[in-house]
Amino acid sequence: MTFKQLTVAAGFAATTFILSTSAAFATSAQATTALNVRTGPGTSFGVVDTLTPGENVDVNECAENGWCYIEHEGPDGWVSSNYLEPVGSGGGGGSSGEDCSFSFNIGSGGPSLSINCGEGGGGSPTPTPTPDPEPAPPSGNVACFYTGPNFTGNEFCHGPAVLNTLDGTFNDNIASVKLYGSAKARLCRNANLGGVCKNFTSSQSTLPVTIRNKASSIRIFTGFIPVPLPTPTPVTPVTHSTGPINLKSSFMANLDNGNVGSAGADIWYHAVNPVEKYIEPRNGAKLALGDKSNRGYAGCKAESFSSNPISIWAMPVGSYVCVKTNKGRISQFRLNGYSGTTMKLGYTTWAN
Repeated sequence: MTFKQLTVAAGFAATTFILSTSAAFATSAQATTALNVRTGPGTSFGVVDTLTPGENVDVNECAENGWCYIEHEGPDGWVSSNYLEPVGSGGGGGSSGEDCSFSFNIGSGGPSLSINCGEGGGGSPTPTPTPDPEPAPPSGNVACFYTGPNFTGNEFCHGPAVLNTLDGTFNDNIASVKLYGSAKARLCRNANLGGVCKNFTSSQSTLPVTIRNKASSIRIFTGFIPVPLPTPTPVTPVTHSTGPINLKSSFMANLDNGNVGSAGADIWYHAVNPVEKYIEPRNGAKLALGDKSNRGYAGCKAESFSSNPISIWAMPVGSYVCVKTNKGRISQFRLNGYSGTTMKLGYTTWAN
């Protein structure tokens, strides 16, 4: 086929429009297939829109890799010129007397996009190079996550795994999810799959507001939806024995039953002299002064017990002392005050 340069005034039958990076005008084209519009010239850039087959666009400039910047009714951006054709060519129902195609060239003046039109019926058009296909969808059980709605913006894809944290691009910034194969996704507000979580078994073009742009950890899985482990129910302490004890100097007390005397005693009010006085554990019992607060069953159970005596000067009135009795029970007594040299105690021992 013989091609000739078209000027508007001459009205020649063969035409070549050239659009370069420095062009001051745009030329019309149409998409040959569903075509992603991206923020930059390449598939590594985020998707901002998708052209429908046959959708008309204005091509404004082209880069050396064959990607061109287009404007249309929607977000503008970059597309591969391999998937563009002149308006009305191919199956679009164009002029019966013309056969047009695009060609992409890099010359001394930079990259250019040409629309070549020849006289109809005069032979075959110059063949268009076979385009590189758009990346195929992920194979297997894969979940893809996007920062924009309708699967746009930055993207990352992952197979079955637990992602306890997300990087800065996606943390609190996931707006849509596309699932492939048998993949399912669980998105949680906090790291380590904590906080409010939502499970998805199908693609979501827009996530519900409860999790949209709020996810900080993800689980991708197949099969049944994982059921969170139930929160352990705290053990309810059961009181074994409780009441007051008036403990005289040099006497002992059994905290398993509240009796004063040496039989089965757990504590001894040991007066070495009028100044040096101690509470000492007896018969294998152990003591823990700790912070002297009312720790109850759970707090005393977690204490570090020892066989060391406690000076009464280290436990002023109002102090609580944890005890592990010689029967292995958890107990706690409070120094309520003194009557002369007699210690007035209140105690509780638990059965657990």
